This record gives sequence, structure tokens and C-alpha cells, in this order.
Amino acid sequence: MYKLLFLLLPVLLFSKIEVTTTLPFESFIVKQIGQQHIRIKEITNLYSSKIKDLNKKEISRLSNTKIYFNFGLNIEKKYGKILLKSNPNLIINDMSKGINKIEYNGKQNPYIWLDPILLRKVAKNIYVSLLNIDTFNEKKYKENYNLFLNKLDEVYLKTRKVLEKSENYNIFVYDEYFDYYAKRFKINLYKKEKKIQKSKDIKELNNFAKTNQINLILIPQNDNIIMANSIASNLAIKIKKHDIFIESIFVNIKTLTDHFL
Repeated sequence: MYKLLFLLLPVLLFSKIEVTTTLPFESFIVKQIGQQHIRIKEITNLYSSKIKDLNKKEISRLSNTKIYFNFGLNIEKKYGKILLKSNPNLIINDMSKGINKIEYNGKQNPYIWLDPILLRKVAKNIYVSLLNIDTFNEKKYKENYNLFLNKLDEVYLKTRKVLEKSENYNIFVYDEYFDYYAKRFKINLYKKEKKIQKSKDIKELNNFAKTNQINLILIPQNDNIIMANSIASNLAIKIKKHDIFIESIFVNIKTLTDHFL
């Protein structure tokens, strides 16, 4: 028995837990806890609301891991079903589990990762999941977990300090991508319908913008700028584009914050 454990010790020390994520930014977050003890397989390196055409070899490669870490996006629920069909033992881990989601038109908003405080709960979900299948590296996971929490606290404090000096606290948006960030840092979002503004609506919109001191439109990186331009060009409002899927969550939040300066 002891001889067997002695022989297996090098394997336990240097073997890595294989996990799956959808996108690089999720890998970045999971890696904060797992570090060198995990090996990550990504479904894709670019976000799309359309499912990627995976062949049998790719499905087998992605499903033959221990955990599929995700944020419960609609596209990820579809991927989860595909991977589970190939490997019923795969653990599907929604990293946002236990977080009270904002609802919009009866649907939950899954884009929680721009809020550094909510990311603390995400970190705990990852930590607990890894610990459940690998107690051998418990001490290291705990150290990484605490270090990540400290970094998130630092990001929160720096972001709050920067935004306290900003005059852009009322903004136009078209989507729900920035809701959690806005709620955390007390930014007022005024959602506009995705359409080109007609000339007859401009006067009323202009009065609304002046009354509410709105001088910024925030849109996703891949959005068509034409609709935003139909407002901005008439009201002298700035347009800022932001990619919520930037790989480093720290760079992501900082870049978003810089748009408000």
C-alpha cells in the first residue's frame, strides 16, 4: 500500500486537472485560482452568439475534462448540452451560481464579470469546485484564491476613486452588458431602442440629454456605430466602444473605467 502511494506521489505532484472554458477571459479568471495545477481547453477565442461547428474530435477533446467553467450565457448552455452528451460525467459549473441577477424583460442578465465585488463570489465558486476534485493542492488553491480576492478589492477601490472624479455618470446604452458595473459604481444608464433616430425625435432627445446631463453613449465593441451616430452627431455626445470579452479581467475593467474620463 505504502509502496504504491510512493510510486504515485510524483504523478499526484505534477499531474494537472483538465478543465474547459468557452472564452479566453473565462480561462483568465479560472487560472487565477488554478494556476499551474490546471490545464485549460477553450472552445473558441472569439465570442459569437452563434454556436461553433464542432467536429467529433473537438467535442471529445473538450468534453473529456473534469469541469466546464462558464457564465451561463445562452450560447454556453448549448455548448454544455453538447459536451454532456459526449461525457455525462462532465461537471457543468456556472461560475455565477448564487449571484442575484438583474432581470430585464423577464430574462436574467448574465454579464456579471465587470463588477469586481461579484467576481469575489465567482472566485469562491471556482475555488470550491477545484477543491472538490483536488484536495491534494488545497493549500495552493487557498493562497491563489486569497490573492485574487485582494487584487479584486484593489481594482474596486481604484475604480471607485477614478469614477468619483468623472462627470460622465449619466449615459446612453443600447444593451445590458454594462448593468452590473453601473449598479456597483452608481452610474445611471438610459437604455435606448436600437434604431436610427429620426429628425423629428432629435429635439425631444436633446432636451432629455441636457436635463439629465448625458454626454456619453457606451456601446459594445462589435456594434454598428450608425445608430449611436444618429444621436451623437446631433447632440454633441461622445461615443465610446468597449469589448466586454477582453481577456484580462483587470484590463477589461480598467479600460471600461477609462471611457468615463
